[in-house]
Amino acid sequence: MRRAKSGDREAFRQLVLQYQRIAGGVAYGILSDTHLAADAVQDSFVHAWQKLGQLKENQKFKSWFLMIVRSRAIDLKRRRFSKVRESFSIDESIDSSAEKGPAEELETRERSHLIREMFRELPDEYREILLLKHQLKHSYQEIAKIHGTTPKAVESKLSRARKLLAEKWQKLQDIESGDSNG
Repeated sequence: MRRAKSGDREAFRQLVLQYQRIAGGVAYGILSDTHLAADAVQDSFVHAWQKLGQLKENQKFKSWFLMIVRSRAIDLKRRRFSKVRESFSIDESIDSSAEKGPAEELETRERSHLIREMFRELPDEYREILLLKHQLKHSYQEIAKIHGTTPKAVESKLSRARKLLAEKWQKLQDIESGDSNG
């Protein structure tokens, strides 16, 4: 870290290698698009390199950098995400599996699509917190630092996010079982 701050590009490259995966996870949690997430991460590394001198000695690079990633991803989402459409090809889903019949494969694809949509419909902060906690295995403390909040607030938001997902899942199950009252 100290070498990178003094302008050592190789030292910074090591930081890039160390944090690119977690940065990608944070960006993807916000953007839900691998290409946009990669753009946000690349932009974040450039920004971090330019602002490395502003990192305080007692501040951890990881937390500081992930705040940059989060900010860049949110900015990118605001600029470019208003017209995002997911393409879903029936022909592709039918031809993709020799193990299942076409109807089963289509049903599996549709269910996966619905689950991704449920996740995407969550408010950004819930989606991001779920991703940080469950996919990237961060502690409440680490998530709180990234979000600039307290671990208790993270725990509360995580609980609300899980509850919201459970409600969406139950509605999906009710629809599939033919219960139109739910």
